[in-house]
Amino acid sequence: MSIRGDRVRARVWCFTPNPVFETRIESPSGQVVSSAGGKGHNVARQLSRWGVPVISVVCNGGAEGKAWMDHAKKEGVKTVQIPVRAGMRQGWAWLKEGVERIDFFTADLKIDPREWEKIREYWMRNLKSGDWWVVAGSSATDWPKGWWKKVIGDLQKKGVTVLVDSRGALLREAVDAEADWIKCNLAEAEATTGLKGVERCISNLIGNGTTGAVVTLGKEGLVAEVNGTMFSIPAPKVKVKDPTGAGDVVTATLIYGEMLNLPMEQTLKRAVEDGALHAKGKNVVNI
Repeated sequence: MSIRGDRVRARVWCFTPNPVFETRIESPSGQVVSSAGGKGHNVARQLSRWGVPVISVVCNGGAEGKAWMDHAKKEGVKTVQIPVRAGMRQGWAWLKEGVERIDFFTADLKIDPREWEKIREYWMRNLKSGDWWVVAGSSATDWPKGWWKKVIGDLQKKGVTVLVDSRGALLREAVDAEADWIKCNLAEAEATTGLKGVERCISNLIGNGTTGAVVTLGKEGLVAEVNGTMFSIPAPKVKVKDPTGAGDVVTATLIYGEMLNLPMEQTLKRAVEDGALHAKGKNVVNI
């Protein structure tokens, strides 16, 4: 079923705090493809295809940042940069279709603590009640301890819905802040909670103010707990071309389903199906 995006009124702001300008080499064709990479931008790209009013946001990134912006604009996604002093990662990927993908990255982006305050001011100034704030991917480093936790709490007080899909210290601060939505894969959940097994992890990702937590399991699908109800959604079997970005399509579908008030089980099933289609190399157009 296709649902028109013009039914969606709230804005979605997708923040990629550690973007990467990526060059992919495909084997055996030898084709070289450059792209604007980053989990938040991937989510924005998919939501934009559905007509959702979405904005992809990154920090300034020097020469690589300009190339990143040029590629992002070609995709038709509204993209803006927060004016702080920052570089940008570069990444190279070797992809052998259906077999493996090997990634190489330069060092994570570093942002001075004083610049983090400018980033906070940007979000507090621009986000309004009813908006979604989606933080996806790893974070640039050197933020003041507790920065993410405080920003999340302050935005929620303004009526902003916060979804965080990350790992490490950023994910831990999001859990401590009781972000509305927590999403991660199983390895990230286990590293954050210090527990093994999705069932044990997921309850420790949810605080009193959390609507739901979603843990993706790759080819096994996902497990979620939403408003106290557990869901286990298997993934369809597909021939995988490149799994990169499949989890970001899952995130986009979750957001879209919530914005349209669809039943949660329907949303999660479609999210898994969309993620599998993306891994198969197909564009996900309708929901």
